[in-house]
Amino acid sequence: MDKDKVESKRICKLVRAKPQQCYYNAFRVIMEVPEYAEADYVEGMISSGGLLIEHGWIEKDEAIIDPTLPLGDQVYFSGLRFIGRMGLAKAIKIPKPRHTREDFPIFYRFGWGGIDSPEFRAACVAAYRHAGMESLARQYEEYESPLTTAS
Repeated sequence: MDKDKVESKRICKLVRAKPQQCYYNAFRVIMEVPEYAEADYVEGMISSGGLLIEHGWIEKDEAIIDPTLPLGDQVYFSGLRFIGRMGLAKAIKIPKPRHTREDFPIFYRFGWGGIDSPEFRAACVAAYRHAGMESLARQYEEYESPLTTAS
């Protein structure tokens, strides 16, 4: 899936996206822009300039819309996905870890660094492999979540 840079820039201006607020910016797009009410809110990883970064964006009509990083050639690795306003409303109700009062990022609700979410963990594995960090990718692949191994 490719990023639509023109639409990303338009949406960036429309919601007055703030730097380093990717999750909140993506949330605001879904909640405030009517044509994005049913779009996918996504949290995952990106590769940008050789760095791997946890990141949030929107996916709609087979395109990535990134209000925080509208330009540039990042590589996106999708993890958690919540469909539209209803999906986000359900996600916000997932209990937060004790160490935060913040609603975002949602992946914090799934263990340290989102490791207990199979979807987020898969995004990490793909991103680490892309970056040539094979041993770290294998560690994440071999991780057994206490959420899935508990009897």
